[in-house]
Amino acid sequence: MAYDEDTAIVLWPEYFDRDRTRAAGRRMPKDLCVSKPRLDIMAKGAMILDREYRVHEEMCYPGNWTARGGCIKVEKGKLSKTEIMRSIGETLVANS
Repeated sequence: MAYDEDTAIVLWPEYFDRDRTRAAGRRMPKDLCVSKPRLDIMAKGAMILDREYRVHEEMCYPGNWTARGGCIKVEKGKLSKTEIMRSIGETLVANS
């Protein structure tokens, strides 16, 4: 499946930040999170899933618009966003 910017899902590092609360943007359980998640390792998780992705380093998380942490946009395909996030969380934990 080809990468389509319109249907790609956006994954912010804040989703995987162990130091954040759920109210502050964390979306995964703490056992799938790390302190200060990095975009390059998140991209590695997308590669492991064999998904096309784009890294956008200049973008800001809407809940923390003063910090430019960036994000990755991942081709969705037949997997749900939750399945993709879980796999990327596992990759972050394994590489931290």
